[in-house]
Amino acid sequence: MSERATVVGRRMWKRLGLAFFVMAGGLGLSLVGLAWDFYGHEIAGFPEELESLLAPPHLAIFGGIAVTALGFLIGDLALRKEGWYPLKMVTA
Repeated sequence: MSERATVVGRRMWKRLGLAFFVMAGGLGLSLVGLAWDFYGHEIAGFPEELESLLAPPHLAIFGGIAVTALGFLIGDLALRKEGWYPLKMVTA
């Protein structure tokens, strides 16, 4: 296997920094939404009538998942811009 397929340089880490930051923000938002949802269901005992996909805790969870996916795509695009193709790195 070539050295290029296993070593990521400093310039690449700078490019990937934004992607990691966005993914961490998305995971944090999902965790806040999950904690909020757990509080609403188990501790506060919200009635079932307030339960829907558009409830604020659920929107936080889904929004966090979307932000995490966006961070993944930013990382993938950053790698491709430098000529790295992640799936080829795994299968090579």
